[in-house]
Amino acid sequence: MEQKQIINHINQVSKFTVNQLKDKGLISLYLAGTILSKDRTKHSDIDLFGIVDNFDFKEEEKINHIFEKKRKTLCGGFECRFRGVPLRTLQGGKREGVTKFLHPKRLIKLFPFWKHLWGEKFDFRHTRFVKPMPLKKEALWLIKILGKDLKKVRAGAQTYPLINYPKNIIQLVRVEAEHDLKFKFHPSYVKLQKHLSKHKQHIIHEAIRLRNKGFASKDIAGFTSEVEKYLKEMRKKVNEWR
Repeated sequence: MEQKQIINHINQVSKFTVNQLKDKGLISLYLAGTILSKDRTKHSDIDLFGIVDNFDFKEEEKINHIFEKKRKTLCGGFECRFRGVPLRTLQGGKREGVTKFLHPKRLIKLFPFWKHLWGEKFDFRHTRFVKPMPLKKEALWLIKILGKDLKKVRAGAQTYPLINYPKNIIQLVRVEAEHDLKFKFHPSYVKLQKHLSKHKQHIIHEAIRLRNKGFASKDIAGFTSEVEKYLKEMRKKVNEWR
């Protein structure tokens, strides 16, 4: 599908979302993900994040149900998803909604790179917002998540979205690159892989290849052995970080 068509579908979904939620606590709306970037693959979807206040998360369930039901007509065939992020959570308050799983101190680094679609614009570097997670803490947090990923993959958990497996490895590689290899944070997979292009044997290259083609059950055995080796190396390395 051409970029112009994709943008039209995004605008359509954005307008629908605003109309549905602007009087229910939606403050601003952002387009996340890779759908308009060089990282786009055939698996890319329309990922919307809204900053909300006094928001009933049942509304999130409702609109995502509509997106699923009207995937062909409203979303142009793309998978669409809306996630509400409470403003007070980004300011250090209770974690609700998607922030129970996506840490607000990691989200705060991503919002400035996402496309603002509607509503109030925020300066996420302002002192009223939480500060990004320190790299050592972020690495340990990701290592813990990847340990859980390994258990789920080994157990053949049917509900585990396999595409998250290489993606989570890439997140950890990004932290390693920031800390050890002078990579300036950017969510782009292309930029990260380019930065590590001289490191031919690094797991980043296989993780991105699998992410781009679509990670499948047949890929588990070979990739898992690489993941185990990388996690072992990273545990040792991160323990030495200050």
